[in-house]
Amino acid sequence: MIFSPLSAVVPGLSALSEQALKRLNAIGAGWVVVSFCEAVAYVTLALAIANQASGGWVLTNALLAVCVTVIVTRAGFISGARLAGDLYTSLGNALADTKLSWFTEAFRAKVSVLAGQGVPGLMSIPAHQLQLILHAPLLPLFLMGGIGLIGGWSVAVVAGLLLGGALTLLVFAQRKLKFVDGERQQHELEVAQATREFIDHLELLKTAAGPKRSMERIESTWRAHERALAKTNAGALVATFITSVAAMIPVIGLTGFLILDGSIGSAQLLALVLLISRASAPLEELALLGAHINDLQAGLDRYKQIADAPAVSEPSADEARTPQGSRIEVVSLNYPPILHDLSVEIPEGCHLLVQGPSGSGKTTFLELLARFDDPAQGAIRMGGVALQGMSYKQIVDRIAYVGQEPIVFTGSIADNIRLGKPLATDAEVEKVARQVLLGTLIDSSELGIERAVGHNGALLSGGERQRVALARALIKNAPVLILDEATSALDEKTEQEIALMVGALPQTLIVVTHRESSIWLPSNRLSFEAVQ
Repeated sequence: MIFSPLSAVVPGLSALSEQALKRLNAIGAGWVVVSFCEAVAYVTLALAIANQASGGWVLTNALLAVCVTVIVTRAGFISGARLAGDLYTSLGNALADTKLSWFTEAFRAKVSVLAGQGVPGLMSIPAHQLQLILHAPLLPLFLMGGIGLIGGWSVAVVAGLLLGGALTLLVFAQRKLKFVDGERQQHELEVAQATREFIDHLELLKTAAGPKRSMERIESTWRAHERALAKTNAGALVATFITSVAAMIPVIGLTGFLILDGSIGSAQLLALVLLISRASAPLEELALLGAHINDLQAGLDRYKQIADAPAVSEPSADEARTPQGSRIEVVSLNYPPILHDLSVEIPEGCHLLVQGPSGSGKTTFLELLARFDDPAQGAIRMGGVALQGMSYKQIVDRIAYVGQEPIVFTGSIADNIRLGKPLATDAEVEKVARQVLLGTLIDSSELGIERAVGHNGALLSGGERQRVALARALIKNAPVLILDEATSALDEKTEQEIALMVGALPQTLIVVTHRESSIWLPSNRLSFEAVQ
């Protein structure tokens, strides 16, 4: 486990990978060197002024400081890009393993904010945030040595006290800013969630509430976020004013002390004013550090929450077992509060009709069969092997699932169907598309199966979206086909033709429908009772 001293300032950094922490430690050390080189350059200049000496070493040290700064900044940009790549990769891996039951609206909003704002913001850690966190406080400390060297340690003590007083004001300003800025983070999540809800359900909101009322909910969230931003800006204004005052205190205070003391010459006075001025300058940079750290911590917290979300465990390649056939056994299944002590056998090739009122657990049962989640107790076996003992690829290859809400991605009809079989030929795609009665849609455009479906299938009707989702499942040719209200948007005649076509397939068929069930020719039935 790699330790990073930076975690003391931003605790969330400990959530990063060891490789990322190593890079941050290296860049952090680079900013320490930059602070030292810049302090040496300023002290050399001050000594030249105080002693009225030539500026040869001044130029050399200044060039050295500039070169080191450029190198560390460049390395910071490169490290930031790599950090973003690592975070996106880690985020993708975490989401791929996360239980699908965990994808609530709130969780999706966190993912959206993290991917769109959090990760890009975290890219700035090496090149910008570490500069604020390390360079800004260290440079004044290094310059104190130069002040002591030129003016004596009594002057250095006075300068230190003045800088300490300014820092106290700065800490007060940061705490005030952190207090008023905390509410903004929560409102950003709420805005992201409300915006997703508005976009996803725009048609329903407009038809149910009208153009004006459909905006009321999201506008309320926007106004709350606006008020939070206003509070943050007001806090930032106060913090900036206090910091500006704090930055002047050391310069005015030390100049006044030296003039009243009268023990040093004008050249030394100018040199000391130069050093104390540079030592005070970073205080202004630190004015908004509290807000920057808040943003970083919030982004890292969201990243950790997503990365630590419950995952579906998967056996190693050596431990994974291959099922023999597609016979499904459900033994003493418990998934509170919906399913209790459920046992059922689904023979290979049977047509199982799952019945029951809404909310009785039908969809939950189907999702457990596809291993969207694991039961609290009991087991689900396929071909004699528990689902937990199979690799996820084995499950995906053996089960095709079509849910209540058809998922259609932006692209073409072929793009969406090929998700079920990436290497499918155009002929295979068109064949399965026509099987689900998309022939009229294909023939209506010269593009055929390459016809665009619009943003998330916006150019398709509800029934067409369902048939695209069904075609995507059928092209997999999986031994088990699960349909959860997958034809609810079809007219009666089209649904009957689809049911007849699916019923002729050799796969095991598990169907949930609230419409006429006889068209699916069920050989077995499973009934769920209403949950009390």
